[in-house]
Amino acid sequence: MVRSALIALVTIVVFSVFLSTRPIPSPAIPNRGVKLENVQLTLYPEQDPKARWEFRASQVEQDPGTREAKVTGLQSGRRYVEDRLDMRLTAPEVVIDRSDNLRVPYARVEILKGCYTVDLGKPGEAPVTIDQREGFRAPSVHITAPSLEVQGKDFRSDFAIENPSWRDPIEKFISGGEQPPCPIEGGSS
Repeated sequence: MVRSALIALVTIVVFSVFLSTRPIPSPAIPNRGVKLENVQLTLYPEQDPKARWEFRASQVEQDPGTREAKVTGLQSGRRYVEDRLDMRLTAPEVVIDRSDNLRVPYARVEILKGCYTVDLGKPGEAPVTIDQREGFRAPSVHITAPSLEVQGKDFRSDFAIENPSWRDPIEKFISGGEQPPCPIEGGSS
């Protein structure tokens, strides 16, 4: 009986050593998706059917795992509503999520209606979200227009800046005399 137990124990030890010395198989290389260079990309958001976004960028990389597209080297970003230029977007990069919403580290948006220049977020802050249904969400904001200047935190607003909200506002209104011309009008970018 002891002899059978010893043979069984030796067999188990030999089998364990054999298994532990076998190489561990490498995990399969994940599909890296598609990487495109010198791209013109048009986004038709399902949540905002009257709008379309047009981007020109040095690179777009699609991640099939997250179903997100990362746009880097952004040369121009524009939003059109019913074929009219509505706003221009400048950002270091744009991530388009599976719901067509945009996430940027920080951005400058020029809104033609109302002549607003909106700086959303700053380097080192939480990312800015551009939600196709709701508009902007940013940790901080600096808005300039010919007749006002506003700074604040925890900014939320629709795309036209008609219903904005923010915390700790610093507001400066410019009144009297003739309103200065809008420096962002026009179709060039």
